[in-house]
Amino acid sequence: MQLQGQRTQSILPPFPTPQLVIALRSSTGVLYPLEPTERRWTIGSQPACDLVIEDRCVSSLHCLIERVSHGSLIVRDRGSRNGTFLDGHAIEGAILTPGARLLVGRTTLVALGEEQATPASAWALLRGTHPAFQQALASAAKAALSDCSVLVVGETGTGKDLLARAIHERSPRASGPFVAVNCGAIPRELVASELFGHVRGAFTGASTDRDGYFMQADGGTLFLDELGELPLELQPHLLRVLETRKVRRVGDAAEQPFDVRVIAATNRLEGLGTESSRLRLDLFHRVATVVISMPPLRDRLDDLRLMVNHFLEETEAGRSKSLSEEAWAALAAYDWPGNARELRHAVARAVTLGESVLEPADFFSDLGWKKSDRGRRSGNGALLLRYEAPVYDEMMRALAAHGSIRAAAAAIGMPKSTFADRALKWGLSTQRFPTRRAPPRP
Repeated sequence: MQLQGQRTQSILPPFPTPQLVIALRSSTGVLYPLEPTERRWTIGSQPACDLVIEDRCVSSLHCLIERVSHGSLIVRDRGSRNGTFLDGHAIEGAILTPGARLLVGRTTLVALGEEQATPASAWALLRGTHPAFQQALASAAKAALSDCSVLVVGETGTGKDLLARAIHERSPRASGPFVAVNCGAIPRELVASELFGHVRGAFTGASTDRDGYFMQADGGTLFLDELGELPLELQPHLLRVLETRKVRRVGDAAEQPFDVRVIAATNRLEGLGTESSRLRLDLFHRVATVVISMPPLRDRLDDLRLMVNHFLEETEAGRSKSLSEEAWAALAAYDWPGNARELRHAVARAVTLGESVLEPADFFSDLGWKKSDRGRRSGNGALLLRYEAPVYDEMMRALAAHGSIRAAAAAIGMPKSTFADRALKWGLSTQRFPTRRAPPRP
């Protein structure tokens, strides 16, 4: 495929755009919603991408879309073999606006927008009553009143970015910009340019002066997400900037002062705060004035119903849906390694694929799973899907503890008929778990 057109460089808008892009629609009619709470989407032909394009001219990881300050979206090419085009121009990075046409391979994606409304408060989106979750919110509310650095730790998908935005909202800097940066998504050779900026001619492709993320966040908050992914050899440069409160653009002789409150986050918890950590010890102490831990979803499953109902309410289609008891049981039995983000996507999948009453298979699609995810079998040799394995284990434990289907079903909150059907399908017999008899009275 022959490429034509001059490659362009992205320039961030100096003020909020009147419209925000909320979805992409392909030339084949497929709609790809871009949720306002998400900050990054990968586009490509491999199943692991957020937006999977079935087009042989699309690279495995073709390009990505990132949300920056003011809610604007930036599309960046990721070294695709056929290039990424926006409105007929080959790009390395450019602003995505409503009505723009994004060409990847032979597929055209049209950016759809709506009039910009007052964004939902991040505090309103943080749902949960579990004590550990409420403790994180309480710490965030106190930290927001000061200007100290905050480090948010937790697994991927626990809502670290949402908590950072919530701190910004309640801080004295709320009227200033909130700039979020995914440190793990910046190519190693561009880290200095992206964070600190560059002057024209500093390197090939630097056709204009450009402020880095620190100057873009001046007067507001800079959120350094996944700080532990920043290369170790580049962390001292970041440390110096944080200590001097001055930044030198690549190729510039002068330093510029900035006024930024830094919130960092990492999911690299191994050895954190020690010499063995992926995050340098001196940098850790610089950003960890206040440390807030976000609990994983598996540790606060009491919040599951609250969160699922909230995600259903977010879309008109979801408001007309309900879950079967078997679906609730399957959701509660799953470990959710992707935490709240995985749960949100599972609900969106179920709303799209399911009928008025959502079933377990609507949430846990078998399509595209690895063989290792489907290799486990039940007692009678039946092949277990990923969501079925934890349900099977929970039923076995209940039968072992209570001895009868009726009592076991009541103990885990599953309808007796559903429990009996599953037990028959998977070869779970009460004969394996005899009822425990009380010892005879003297």
